[in-house]
Amino acid sequence: MNYTQNETEKRKVEQYFSRKKINPEDIQSFCFMQNYKFQVGPSILILQLRSGKTKMLRPNKTGTEVLHYLLDKQIPFSNYIPQVKQLVTIPEKSYWSIWNILFDVFYTAVLLVLGYVMLKALLQEPTGEYLVKDIAKYFALTTYVICFPIVLYYLFYKCHSIRTEHEGLVLSNRFSKRVLPYDEIRKLNFCIFSSKQPRVFIELIDKNFCYQRYLLGWMPLKSAKELALLLQSLGIDATDSINQ
Repeated sequence: MNYTQNETEKRKVEQYFSRKKINPEDIQSFCFMQNYKFQVGPSILILQLRSGKTKMLRPNKTGTEVLHYLLDKQIPFSNYIPQVKQLVTIPEKSYWSIWNILFDVFYTAVLLVLGYVMLKALLQEPTGEYLVKDIAKYFALTTYVICFPIVLYYLFYKCHSIRTEHEGLVLSNRFSKRVLPYDEIRKLNFCIFSSKQPRVFIELIDKNFCYQRYLLGWMPLKSAKELALLLQSLGIDATDSINQ
């Protein structure tokens, strides 16, 4: 079966490997969606070369294309291990931490207060004696106006809560709800962006070997192991790269 959609997608991946100075013919096998040494986070691709060397890449924007290309070349996907589906009761349960939510609310409140203080200072009549100070106020407010919407975008749009229901995994935020049926997920992994920023990501490969990832802003780190075990019993190659 050919997974690569068209020649444009194929050339895109070949150019990607060329920029990384990798000959696809030298790839013996690959691992995807797992930690590598001290590197953690989503989209980690580990290439085992025929020379015995190992290469680590992060195809963040081309994960699906790269995966399709490697599969079309029949290169072994070493860490994809299909699981046997069992008869289990799926609990309807939400996974979230009140402390994570309170932190986000507190963070947003601090930004609002900071914005109010800067706006109040800016509305004061400027004086020529403090020209440098006035310029600094304008610069600070401009930075705030740019950064605050970005913070809100990540907190309320990019961050998802996760819930298990009978029909599938439910990922939702303030603006959307997405149901991921269990039988359409081949492989799934829980990971964190970095050791200094322990935000949880869920990355998965669907039945068409398309790669997806979502930010789980409010899920406790310890819940990843429980979820991974449940999903394994449903026939999904689920792994927990957080609590290894």
